[in-house]
Amino acid sequence: MLKLPSRKAYQLFPQCFASECAAHPSSSNAKPLETLPYVEFIKKKYPDKLQLMNKQVEELNSQRIECKNNSKVLNFFKDLNSFILNKSSVELLPVGSMVTKFVNKQSDFDFVFFPKHEEQRHRFLRDFHQNPSFKQNFMSVFAKLIARESEKLGEPVEKVVELPRMRVPLLIVRYSSGLSIDIQFPEANYHALRNTHLMRMYKLCDNRFTLLFLWLRAICDKLEVRNSKYGLLSSYHLLLLVVHFLQSEQALSPWPVLPVLAKTYSNLVTPDIPIAKIAELTKSEDPRLNSDFSWKSHNKMEVSELIIRFVDYYSHFNPGKEAIYIEKGMALKRKQVFGDVRLQLIDPYSPVSVCRSPHASSAFFAAIQFMRKQFKSGQMLSSLPDVPEAAVFLRENHFASWRTQMSDKIIL
Repeated sequence: MLKLPSRKAYQLFPQCFASECAAHPSSSNAKPLETLPYVEFIKKKYPDKLQLMNKQVEELNSQRIECKNNSKVLNFFKDLNSFILNKSSVELLPVGSMVTKFVNKQSDFDFVFFPKHEEQRHRFLRDFHQNPSFKQNFMSVFAKLIARESEKLGEPVEKVVELPRMRVPLLIVRYSSGLSIDIQFPEANYHALRNTHLMRMYKLCDNRFTLLFLWLRAICDKLEVRNSKYGLLSSYHLLLLVVHFLQSEQALSPWPVLPVLAKTYSNLVTPDIPIAKIAELTKSEDPRLNSDFSWKSHNKMEVSELIIRFVDYYSHFNPGKEAIYIEKGMALKRKQVFGDVRLQLIDPYSPVSVCRSPHASSAFFAAIQFMRKQFKSGQMLSSLPDVPEAAVFLRENHFASWRTQMSDKIIL
């Protein structure tokens, strides 16, 4: 007959019995890896690769800091601004990565043409946007002025492209050195200024916003799904996708990483802030209107886990049935559409989606599904900066409509 250990034996050798139980857990408590939810499966199976992923993302951030401190480029833009414009009445205001500091070696530099005085600004906007002849002549003269003064500053211009018929008229200046600047002539809402301010405010909330965006941009570049001039995703689209994921309890419950700024700090990002004040804030080191702003998330996930959850979340997102509202901090049902589905990304400053091309949506979700499969097999988790797996994605999508349509366009 089998004798059970006495109570005294348990008391004398508790450590022995504890280690024996740990070495041979009961089948009722141990779950096979394959039965775990997707995120837990990745965390359990590839912990070393996730730690390496954290380090690689931090390296992207170090490169960003190095690029943002490029004083030569910054001084050139400062000198150009003072040479071509009367600074008391008008200026070229930097927007996008120049202000948010989400720069890398491939970054273009974006500006908006901004008359400082309100009455003068209204008059210029009226003449510019309602008189096509004035618009064309103004852009041509301005382009020649930039080329002439850039030459004097030691930066010869290689090519200037004028695009007066775009929804937001654009002047693209390419320099022989490889430097490139885009100058926008927006309407009165100055959308680019407001969304730049919004992204700076989100960046102040939590450093993981920066890290997740840097990873996503690097991967999308390797998969060739980010290029707004080809009708694909822009950096701003990626930023909004990251903001939605990090602030929504639909994605991260119960503790999101970011607040819904339009709800919790509406006075700091409201569309009612005068555009002159927003322009002033984009030039300041601190974009906060007051010192009361502070945020600390209860979410303690490392960026590697957030990356896995980001891919998992968007792999289940249906752009034909859901629309993302940054101002509300959630995705809501939309009227179901078929055929060419456009990703509905609604920021606080526009009543319609900022993503207007169906190709951007197709490319993004193809990339998401590819990454999800790669992650499960342990690939792409720690393959930066080269990402050799991208060759497989490009081969699989060689004849996808979002790629073939690019061959019909001329990159500027």
